[in-house]
Amino acid sequence: VLGVSSDAGARFWGAIPYAAAPVGDARWRLPLPAQVREAVLDASEPGAPCAQPAYGDVETGPVLGSEDCLTLNIHAPADAEGAPVMVWIHGGGNYAGAARDYDGAELAAREGVVVVTINYRLGPFGWFHHPAIRGERPEAATGQFAVLDMIAALQWVQSNIAGFGGDAERVTIFGESAGGQNIYALVLAEPAQGLFHRAISQSGGLWNMSLAQAVNPQDADTPGTRASASEILAAWLVSAGRSGDRAEALDVLSAMSDAEIAAFMRGLSTEAVLAPYRDQPDLGYDLPSVVLDGVIVSEAGHQAQLASGAYNQVPMMLGGNLNEQKAWMAFDPTYVTFTDAGPVARDRDQYAAIDQHYSNWWNASAVDDIADHAVSPVYAYRFDWTDAPTEPVDLAFLVGAAHGMEIPFVFGDFSGGFEALFTEENREARETLSRAMSAYWAEFARSGDPADGGAGLPQWESWDEGRQKMIFDAGVIALAPAPLTFDTLVHRLVADERLSENERCMILRHNTMYPEFDLDLLDRAGCAP
Repeated sequence: VLGVSSDAGARFWGAIPYAAAPVGDARWRLPLPAQVREAVLDASEPGAPCAQPAYGDVETGPVLGSEDCLTLNIHAPADAEGAPVMVWIHGGGNYAGAARDYDGAELAAREGVVVVTINYRLGPFGWFHHPAIRGERPEAATGQFAVLDMIAALQWVQSNIAGFGGDAERVTIFGESAGGQNIYALVLAEPAQGLFHRAISQSGGLWNMSLAQAVNPQDADTPGTRASASEILAAWLVSAGRSGDRAEALDVLSAMSDAEIAAFMRGLSTEAVLAPYRDQPDLGYDLPSVVLDGVIVSEAGHQAQLASGAYNQVPMMLGGNLNEQKAWMAFDPTYVTFTDAGPVARDRDQYAAIDQHYSNWWNASAVDDIADHAVSPVYAYRFDWTDAPTEPVDLAFLVGAAHGMEIPFVFGDFSGGFEALFTEENREARETLSRAMSAYWAEFARSGDPADGGAGLPQWESWDEGRQKMIFDAGVIALAPAPLTFDTLVHRLVADERLSENERCMILRHNTMYPEFDLDLLDRAGCAP
């Protein structure tokens, strides 16, 4: 493979296939080895995204990317030899995003690590749990094809990364949002054993659903989601002219054999597969991704699996952001008014309250609950940077430490569309914070313990030494007790007079929609399920 040098002083290779294209008869199957090449691969550009709906993108048409997408990109220090390896798994709800959106050059050059970013199948291509395809290989009877892609990428890293200056015995997986969720899936997945040695989940969490919820129609005895396999298959049958409406499509589906269903699915065009998600832009949020299928994740749930020790016991770094929910609220006309200067909160008290309850629950699920059940070492953090401008629009309040805001600090790359937040006024402080965070992340990749970041920073103690989190804020990096329990959060929510009863119940229903939560919480809070 022929790469290029980057401006940051790192070397780059892009679009390297780690598996064969999952197209045609290979769609919805285990990833196959990449084809042997007989010529040098031009690796000067990153790989294209995996197929996803292209909302409003007239240049690409209805689809962004391609099903032929199982590639990875590598950033390595110019003199790398035996360097720690950090494999990045991008977010995007498991139905959007791409490896090319993340530039690892600064992190690689600054910290002497090899950064690998990977693509994986998205949306229904990566996560589809119908038994017609899930049962074709009994030894891997899972619809979590995207997790199998990640495993294939990690196998490629084990076999090949030494050629790029990396140490295959020091591989750290890290990812954010859905990528952080996928980090947990890999930690729990037996087939991933031995392929990585540390794990970092940034704003991840495991909001799992049962296999029945992922497969069944919405009106079944055990209701499926509106993006379940049965509901999506019904939509495909209607679009293909095989049925007149949803009810007829479900009847047709019940009469089809598994072989007929699989053949129908593999005969659909990429555009047809993604059409239901383009018609309903928020449908992806209900995508059944990491599911309790008994193959990747135990049917008993991740809490029981972690507590039993039956997982890939590697050191973990887990964290979330102070204002996760503001990433969506800041541009939602339900909560903001759009002025010539920009968005302004309609009701600052309501805005702050909704963000607080959603974001705290996210942190409790993604960090505290995981850390409390894991038996391997855990280091927890919270990202609190809110040093954005306050004029002409109060972005410090509207956005704050929103979902995804820690990513540029970890990568040391502030060029990714946050220009309004990252100004000359806050440059020195944020770059100082960025260097500290990069140092902690890299030290964890080197040794499995973030310690003092290898640079005289505050000592980062593990979770079991006091249930403390490292707080990252401008000018402040310090350990602080920050434990969150679900009972405490429910009590705070029910007592919050900034919100109406309907708003409180809406938040609680959203946060308890998956089976690991005790639905009696709804009754105790006076809310109907």
